[in-house]
Amino acid sequence: MYKHILLAYDETDGSKKALDHVQKLIKDSINTHLTVLHVSDEKVANESRDNYTPTHAIADTSPGFDNNYMGNLSVSPDNKIHSSGVERQEIKTPASTHSFLQNAKEKLSTYGVEADYIHLSGSEAKRICEYAKEIQADLVVVGNSGKSGMKKWVLGSVSEKVTQNCESSVLVVK
Repeated sequence: MYKHILLAYDETDGSKKALDHVQKLIKDSINTHLTVLHVSDEKVANESRDNYTPTHAIADTSPGFDNNYMGNLSVSPDNKIHSSGVERQEIKTPASTHSFLQNAKEKLSTYGVEADYIHLSGSEAKRICEYAKEIQADLVVVGNSGKSGMKKWVLGSVSEKVTQNCESSVLVVK
């Protein structure tokens, strides 16, 4: 049915349901390849973190805020505005060491499902769509966050952004 499925996984209830659904899809398919992707806002694992985020940088650092509306407001230590072309890339540690991916691997291995496990950093929706295009996934599976009202308006919905921006088919599991 599908040649390559990309599952976006972040340990939320929605993504756990998506993991269960993917397991059923894979079980019925003979030659389907599965990639489990976790996207985080970490720049580099074990890198020291700045514990102070200035108010003017919140739009760029908060998950869900869209730079198309807010602009790139990040300020570097020398108080110069970052170019929006600078994108955080792949995490330097092996994906197998991330606890979310380890948990997904354990759950899928109990059903005999093999997959690739990838950990990327950056904006969740953007990185999911970019990676789906890169690996030529013909289906992207995401969980529904369950956000509504003001929270959805302020933070945005990753699943909604993925459905709007991915070139691949997208399945949102509720």
